Amino acid sequence: MTMERAYRLLLACYPREHRQQYADEMLGVLLDDAEPDQRRPRARDVRDLLSGALRTHVHYSAARLSDRNWRDAASALGLIAALALFAYAARLPVLHFALLATGHPGGLGEVLPWQAWLLPVAWLVVAVLAGFGWRRSAAVLAGGAAALEVARAAGEYLAYRSVFNLWPAVLAGMAAAALAVPASRSGAAIIGRWRLGVFIGATLLSAGTPAIAALALPQPGSEAVRASWIFTTGVDHIEALLLGAGYLIGALAVASTPASLRRRLLTLLVPVGAVLLLTRAGMGLLQRSVHDGISDGLHLAQWLALALAPVLAFAAAVAALHRRERTSRLLAIDGERRPPEGPRQSR
Repeated sequence: MTMERAYRLLLACYPREHRQQYADEMLGVLLDDAEPDQRRPRARDVRDLLSGALRTHVHYSAARLSDRNWRDAASALGLIAALALFAYAARLPVLHFALLATGHPGGLGEVLPWQAWLLPVAWLVVAVLAGFGWRRSAAVLAGGAAALEVARAAGEYLAYRSVFNLWPAVLAGMAAAALAVPASRSGAAIIGRWRLGVFIGATLLSAGTPAIAALALPQPGSEAVRASWIFTTGVDHIEALLLGAGYLIGALAVASTPASLRRRLLTLLVPVGAVLLLTRAGMGLLQRSVHDGISDGLHLAQWLALALAPVLAFAAAVAALHRRERTSRLLAIDGERRPPEGPRQSR
């Protein structure tokens, strides 16, 4: 491979708009700066080009995320993510109270950690603040709750070397970042009243699923199923069905939003999806040896994959959506400029 070809491959890491404007100039500077006997790019140049490509992707993504449609999507995501995290965090406390109410002394039989009580309250308050449009207060509180989610994930990793439940920490970080974006409307106003009611119903169903399953199947030792598709394991069939129903209702509410908002909501959730794929789908990147039931710790390459995959996937998703919408606009403009075809005259 020639040095020019190697540099062109490195420049291909930059956004297409940047390459179209600056690639030839950058390539000329790199070749002119090369030593007479140099046959491949220097390590310093490779490092600078890759770090510059990452910074440029972030810059272009930030510029694309600055319009009103993205701000509205961020406002809606802050509310939806807070409801989802409340549903996830409230399951144990709700089950504890349900068992106490049905005559089980001691509830779950153990003292729940203080985080198990604080997190659902925090996310519920964040959802209320975001719904009413009090974004600054919601963003500050979401930042604190996200720190607790990260601490929970770190504690789980230190105790069990597990990153299986890392996705709530990523979603919490996305929620805090989304709520920090200025927006002209509240999340409730953007998604609409009836969709907000649907999301609240799905949230209550998901939060109460363990309690409903415990009351419906009070006998111990009910058969457990592995259900990674609902982001958990070791649940019985009724709980899996109820959780699946709650997720489906929420997904249908997202699918019913206007196309522009829906595409941006799904794009904002790409980092969470990337983490789920890495930690749940068995892609092989995070496979480790197991000793005495505990996995070995992640090595440096796995940590880098876990840190960079969500960022790069998000940047790629934003660029793909921008390109798709720009192409649609150009086609629409071209269709408006093209004169209508008159009726054909028969001879």
